[in-house]
Amino acid sequence: MSIFRSYLPLLQQVEGGFQINPKDDGNYNSLDQLVGTMYGISARFYEGVIGRPPSIGDMKAITKSQAAELYRVYFWNKQMASEINSQAIANTVIDHQVNAGNGIQVAQELLNSRFGFSLATDNQNGKNTLYALNSVDVGKFVTLFNEKRKAHYNTRSNSNEFAAGWIDRLSKFTVEYQKPISMATIGAIATVGFLFYKFYLK
Repeated sequence: MSIFRSYLPLLQQVEGGFQINPKDDGNYNSLDQLVGTMYGISARFYEGVIGRPPSIGDMKAITKSQAAELYRVYFWNKQMASEINSQAIANTVIDHQVNAGNGIQVAQELLNSRFGFSLATDNQNGKNTLYALNSVDVGKFVTLFNEKRKAHYNTRSNSNEFAAGWIDRLSKFTVEYQKPISMATIGAIATVGFLFYKFYLK
């Protein structure tokens, strides 16, 4: 079972605060107004959350904790990431869902082409996709998935502008990089549990 709290530190490493970049499509609302992004939350996505085109003020008002909750509800929970056994697989697949919108579809395509499955490539993490994700070798899947992420970025029309940042993002989602993050997270959770027991249950 994977947990959102282990993904969040990685996400926060690669998503900064307020950005307003005219070369990034995610900075525009549906009225084609340049309003920016906040903690990686795009204007178009946030428009779906609040039900109207956001202003610059709306984007700047998103707090770090609000952004985390949006990621938890609309990406992690929506795609049932907690039911993926491997934290490393859950992290990189959901991160591509956050960053490019097609993380589950890319995973399905990879599972079909390299692992012998016959999944619908519908970008929805259903029971068949979950079974497949929980059946594969973790190291092999993560390595191949990150290669597909890189290939996807190279097809983007703005890859010359953002390629360096995207490739740096990928470096945070290798199995090797995630190991110390996972151990630190486990240690933090254990510490919280100990303190809760010491001060509230004894």
